[in-house]
Amino acid sequence: FKLYLQIASVADRCAIAANAVGKTEEGSEYSAIAYEIMAQAFLLYEDEVSDSKAQQRSIVSMVGTLLACRTFEKDDYDALVTKTAQYAAKLLKKADQCKTVMLCAHLFYPTVRDGGANDSALRNPQRVLECLQRALKIADACCMASPANVQLFVDILDQYIYFYENDCPVITDKFISGLVALISEHMANIGAATTDSSAVAEARGHFERTIEYIKQKKNDDGTAELFAPILV
Repeated sequence: FKLYLQIASVADRCAIAANAVGKTEEGSEYSAIAYEIMAQAFLLYEDEVSDSKAQQRSIVSMVGTLLACRTFEKDDYDALVTKTAQYAAKLLKKADQCKTVMLCAHLFYPTVRDGGANDSALRNPQRVLECLQRALKIADACCMASPANVQLFVDILDQYIYFYENDCPVITDKFISGLVALISEHMANIGAATTDSSAVAEARGHFERTIEYIKQKKNDDGTAELFAPILV
């Protein structure tokens, strides 16, 4: 499976190299090869990868490969990332679902890179929000099962802040303020005594560092205006 992903990545780099020297027809051929190899990797995943942890690792690898590739046509890219998000939503364990679904949000808002003129065209902000909101629903179910899963909420908060800082238009300060309040409420309800105290303490420490990061951004001249509306 990983070999297929590596071959797809190599084909994509060949497409970049061909396009760079004006061989656009050859570049398109390499890009088409990269797509076909990725499609084969997905079929292999469906047929051969059955262990839940192996499935999670495979989806993480898919996401990394798709974000690294730069020459897919929009329709091809949309098909691949939609399929990846569907795989994430079908993982057996809810906590694994939550982690991979929030990771898939990045597929719908790839970083614009030098030479990556296609990157902006591949963005779909609404799908970013859908992934994060789905992750929140899963995290809520996980927290009802075990307080230690409050860490998932903190991880999702980090993702909201990332997309907010990177100008994803559908991620507003109200989402971040609301999530901060929700996590604070969860932390208060958990209290100090819990069977998963070490995991909760780690999540609490992570949350405090995230709040401190927001406060620093509020005081930074370059980001004060952006972060001013966020309530912490």
